[in-house]
Amino acid sequence: MRWILAVLVALSFAAPAAAAQRTVTLALDDLWCPSCAYIVKRTLASLPGVEAVDVFYDDKRARVTYDDAATDPTALTEATARVGFPSRTMTEEGQ
Repeated sequence: MRWILAVLVALSFAAPAAAAQRTVTLALDDLWCPSCAYIVKRTLASLPGVEAVDVFYDDKRARVTYDDAATDPTALTEATARVGFPSRTMTEEGQ
């Protein structure tokens, strides 16, 4: 009987499912200048859970690596829209 209680207590303290690192590519159709790319990069990098950001001015896209327990593609696209650069998800991959 005690072992059942011990198991239940142990399970109640078990860590939640591990967060996964994911990478998403965002299309940035309104990216017209290198300064725009800098603004997008700084905005995305400031979000909680974002681990890496690469903005490709020539291709009008951004690649963002993030912790899926802390943020998601919707939050990323909302952040770029708030600073005047609407974006949309092109691809997403887990790592």
